[in-house]
Amino acid sequence: MKDRYLSAAVLGFGIIYTIAAWNLPRAPVGNPLGPVYFPLVLGLFIALIGFLMLLQSLKAHHEEHAAKSGRYAIRILTVLAFCVAYALMFNRIGFLFSSFVFLSALLILLNGFKKWLMNFSISILYTVGIWYLFEKVFLINLP
Repeated sequence: MKDRYLSAAVLGFGIIYTIAAWNLPRAPVGNPLGPVYFPLVLGLFIALIGFLMLLQSLKAHHEEHAAKSGRYAIRILTVLAFCVAYALMFNRIGFLFSSFVFLSALLILLNGFKKWLMNFSISILYTVGIWYLFEKVFLINLP
């Protein structure tokens, strides 16, 4: 983000410098544009560098955004696959085991495997808590 501000400032400075160079007084003797050439070329060069910096900054931002979008799409598809697997497992192996596996897989996907103890603890506590609530409090049998 700071790169874009800096490149826009360099580009703006180059344009203003170029305009100021063009408005320099003309030489009364010899080539009237003689004193204007060097500052004009310098201003154009500064503006060109600012423009290239801006392009590079926008390209880097676009690539970063595209990479993030790709990672998010993969995560969304993975969560969707986990949901389908959970639905297929639920009636076959029961609520407790399928819910534990589903929540563990989701938490590992979101938190990473480095936090495995927290992931498995949350999975166990949540699964057992929901099972107790439905089975013992609401008196609803779960598969």
